Amino acid sequence: MISRRDIIRGGGAMAALAWALPALGKPADAAAILQDADALYKESLVLDMLCDEYRDASGIEQIKQTGLTTMSTTLGVRRPERPRGSYMANGFRLDSAVEDCVAWNNFIKENGTILAPARSAADIRSAKAAGKTAVMLNFQNCPIEGELDNIDMFHGLGIRTMQVTYNERNMLGDGSTERTNAGLSDFGIAAVHRMNEVGILVDSSHSGHQTTMDAIMFSKRTPIISHANCYALNEHPRNKTDDHIRALAKKGGVMGLTTVNTMVKRDFPVTMEDWLDHVDHITKLVGVDHVGFGTDTLVRGWPTDPKQKQEFLDAYGEPYFKSSYRFRYPFGTEGMNDAHKWRYATAGLIKRGYKPADIQKVLGGNWMRVIADVVG
Repeated sequence: MISRRDIIRGGGAMAALAWALPALGKPADAAAILQDADALYKESLVLDMLCDEYRDASGIEQIKQTGLTTMSTTLGVRRPERPRGSYMANGFRLDSAVEDCVAWNNFIKENGTILAPARSAADIRSAKAAGKTAVMLNFQNCPIEGELDNIDMFHGLGIRTMQVTYNERNMLGDGSTERTNAGLSDFGIAAVHRMNEVGILVDSSHSGHQTTMDAIMFSKRTPIISHANCYALNEHPRNKTDDHIRALAKKGGVMGLTTVNTMVKRDFPVTMEDWLDHVDHITKLVGVDHVGFGTDTLVRGWPTDPKQKQEFLDAYGEPYFKSSYRFRYPFGTEGMNDAHKWRYATAGLIKRGYKPADIQKVLGGNWMRVIADVVG
């Protein structure tokens, strides 16, 4: 079976820059904006709360290009061999989660001149000072198999962000593509409270509408949505309504915006301009303190080669994902599909008139505030 590792390949830096240019104005103006963006970017804490890379030499080379302060990488995902209507419900097993925690912790240690663990806000600041990228470990489901004590175990293994559900129902609640919309279960509330106690961020990115609202309301510590976009701009089952965003902001939370194009805009083309519209929407709705990066890509971006189209769609369609996801190829947002996407977005925010202090909040300051509050 084709794996995520096998199929994800990104486009080149020059192509991505060409795609980004429409968001930066006339070509003659873009150079100056990019120069200002690069200076601001270098001095900022830059956090992406959902991005991945390969655990190999090519991945290290990609990460070195980014200047990212922190990347939060997903662990424990395995495609079920025979989904049989379960989609990805069985794709997040405890044994796989433990295996990946060990593997990533070893990879970080083996590449200690480039990477550092992100288990606290202090770790992140230290990594920035040392010119390293800190890696925060996350789960996009809650692979605790009915035992709250496993939350403590995963905290000990370095997990600092955990989604309550993926797309399907689990013991905690209903996911974003589940037929029903029942919200958190009693066990789900107990799990949220245990995450609060040990210092794991409560994330509801892939949760259903009621589960998302419940996770926000029942969390005793600041909740997050690591990677989603605005339902008001694009009615996708993974996107969050204005009510969700207002509730999140009221609790001090932050929503990371994904560059997966089907969640940015319903129809092609999907460009950095469209992604920036989501930043604008959240800023106008609740203020700039509640938005950040959650790109949901490999650092190098999603594949663009037409020869890979069918195998990609086979891996990201039935029987693993429902048709309501509307996955299509290519998968990325033009101008934000390589290792320089965060720099280009910085330039786009400058072009839209955001003040440097507010841009720094979007780049990572907002995430740092929440991490310091919840993780420590």
